[in-house]
Amino acid sequence: MIPVLFVLYFILEYFSHTKQLDVISKLKISGTLGPLAGTLLGIIPQCGMSVFVTTLYLSRRVTLGTLIATYLSTSDEAIPVLLANRGQESAILYLIGFKILIGVVTGYLVDLLMSRKYYGGEPPEVKSSHAVEIKMELEKTKYKEIAFHTLKRTMRIYLWVLIFTILISFALFYSNSEELIRSIQSHPNIQIVIAALFGLIPNCAASIAIAEAFLHTGLSLGATVAGLSTGAGFGPIVLFKDGKLSFAIQALVISLAAAILWGYIINYLI
Repeated sequence: MIPVLFVLYFILEYFSHTKQLDVISKLKISGTLGPLAGTLLGIIPQCGMSVFVTTLYLSRRVTLGTLIATYLSTSDEAIPVLLANRGQESAILYLIGFKILIGVVTGYLVDLLMSRKYYGGEPPEVKSSHAVEIKMELEKTKYKEIAFHTLKRTMRIYLWVLIFTILISFALFYSNSEELIRSIQSHPNIQIVIAALFGLIPNCAASIAIAEAFLHTGLSLGATVAGLSTGAGFGPIVLFKDGKLSFAIQALVISLAAAILWGYIINYLI
């Protein structure tokens, strides 16, 4: 996995240093295309995008629907982990396709149905250290710095994958693996709720665990999408720390309810 992850993260780091500002400005995220733009930003496997859109929401430059669309489309580290496992191309296409659909449809529905589209609290001073995750560098690209950050990120994600693979392997080894997998597969509705709640953990470990469970234990596609939809990187941390509590809870409840509902829909369709 390490060479594949390194190449993927190097490309992402290079993009972050050179093209990110251009992409964000062209998406016109503050206009009527906000939920679509937020969804496309969230699809990029970088938790910094959810932080960026959260800061825009707190400054009343994007709507609640745009924020929710970004959160639901964010998959944190799941896509790189799946890409590093050969033979998962169709699963990745399904995942990205459903995440785009979920983000766009839910985002526009939220803006349509909610009476208050914009943040209602006072625009705060950004206190969260996680806000620096979205640094925009306009100076000359530093390839050594990019390579160093890429290597750190690669090894951190690899270690999380290794830990969860060992835990899953022990669970399968010390139990009747066929019975365990059959038990997991026989409760798809419970899977969705548990995965969605687990995805709320604001750490890349949650998305990696869900991806590994999907690969090794028969976690359904609906549950996988639900869990990865509630996992919005560091965005919710910034929202709770820098914003008004009632608005943060509202966004989290909407995201959770939408993720669970879409998980049921996906399992029904597939």
